[in-house]
This record gives sequence, structure tokens and C-alpha cells, in this order.
Amino acid sequence: MNTFQLSCFLAVANTLSFAKAAEKMNISQPAITHQIKSLETELNVQLFRRTTRLVEITAEGQSFLSDAQSMVAIAAQAKLRFQNPEERSVEKLAIGCSSYNQLTLLSDSLKALGALYPNLHPHLVVVPHEQLYALLENGTVDVIFDINVGKKEHSRLTFTELLKSPIVCACDSSNPLAQREGVSISDLKEQPLIFCNQINLIPDAAKLQWELAAGKSPMDVHFCTSVEAAIVLMQAGFGAAVIPKFLVPRDAPLTALPLAGAPEVSFGMFYKPYPGDDVLRKFIQLARQHISASKEAEA
Repeated sequence: MNTFQLSCFLAVANTLSFAKAAEKMNISQPAITHQIKSLETELNVQLFRRTTRLVEITAEGQSFLSDAQSMVAIAAQAKLRFQNPEERSVEKLAIGCSSYNQLTLLSDSLKALGALYPNLHPHLVVVPHEQLYALLENGTVDVIFDINVGKKEHSRLTFTELLKSPIVCACDSSNPLAQREGVSISDLKEQPLIFCNQINLIPDAAKLQWELAAGKSPMDVHFCTSVEAAIVLMQAGFGAAVIPKFLVPRDAPLTALPLAGAPEVSFGMFYKPYPGDDVLRKFIQLARQHISASKEAEA
């Protein structure tokens, strides 16, 4: 496996076209096909499904995407470092999460960290939730942000709670529900609802979603694969969403209504025990200060 193979893979993944990828890489189409096939042989997986009409990335290819991106980025950074010997002491910190919305929580902490480490190079990785812990286990990232649901397989990791957040009913400010001070489950029985699949990872929230969905027409229920998609549908007037309050963006015209009987979730950072890296330890400290303080100020 080499960086040229990985770059060819990323080119096909980005364009979903062997012809366009070949043009981007400035090589022939048979050459890029050969690179992908040799990479698939080495990994012993199929990375793309190819027909006469289209190219699709497989689940295995999607899973390999973040690894390929990281390896190409690391190689490029190493090359630049040795081109500029005076800048070799780069401080790296890789952070993983499953929602772009969560990245908005990090700006203050990273700004403070950058002031302490002028050569800081943060690497922010957003992947589907099912890939998140694998990135931490294999060392692709140093820390991940997630909701703690108490899974046994996560017990060998250290968890630092940043905030507790209730599940709320969020809706666009033009929704009639927005005029209320709070809602109950019975209030939502006749309302079109938007559910975020990630919330199904929280047992209590999953139970709440099934209770709300019971008896509803399929026309009145929208399932989304991300919080960002749910926010777009809310703003477009397709209904209200049941999500943790901390994921409701402050700069969007959305209202977060208390939902009677809804559970709280614990959100924070997972990392390997006893982080020896000074940059990671300082980031954990700063994240606790900034994110906790920010959410307390909003409460």
C-alpha cells in the first residue's frame, strides 16, 4: 500500500467515476483501475461496486475512507516538515466525532490550545457513529466526542463528562408548537415528527421515539441519518424533532421546548486511560472549562 494508491482511491471516492478520477490524477483510466484493484487485493475487500452506469463506494470502502485520508495527510505533512527543518516540531491532535454540529463546540477550546502551542495542527474527523470507536482504538484519533450510554465495551476507555442535556422537542420558530412553554408526549401525537437515527443509540431516547411513532402515519414521520439533516427538515417545515438540547444550534431560528418525561443524556470525551501526551491532556482540561461554562451560561 502506498500513498499513490490511496490518492487514487480518494479520487474515485470523491468523484464516483474512474474516468474523472483518472483525469484528476493525470493518468489513464486503465492505470487507475489497476491501482484500485491492487489496493482491493491487498486489503482483501471490495472498495467499489462498478457497473456500466455508475460507481458506488461499498460499506468497506466507506469504512476505509477516513484511514486513507489520514494516511495521505500524514505523509504530506511529513514531507512538508522535512522541507522546512525549522518547523519540524509540529504538535498534532486528532479529534473524532459523528456530527458536524459537535465541531461547533470545539472552537473556543482549540483557540485557547493554539495560543499555548503555536505549532498546533488539529485534525478533525467526522465519521458515521459506528466507525467512531474504531478510530480511537487504532490510534487514528486521540479523543472522541460522544454521548455516554454505558456500554461495557467502552468501560476500558476514560470518559470525561462535559455536560448533561435533556432530550427536547425542537422546531422551527414558525411552528405553532414554538409558542408553548413546553410539550408532553400526548401533545406530539398529532404532530409530524423528525427522528434522528443517532438518537436510537440511547436506550431511553429510542424508547421515547418508538412511543411517539406508535400509530403515526408514515407520512408524518421522517427519519434522518444525522442531526444536521434533521435541522434542515425542521427549518423547511416538515415537523418537530426530538433531540438532545445541546445539539440545537444557537444561530438557527429554532425553538427548544422542554419535553415532559424526557430523559437526560451525558455528553463528553472518550480517550484511552492515562493520556501521556501533554497536548491531549491540556485539550481535555480546556474542553471541560469552555464547553461546560458555555452550556451553563445558556441554561
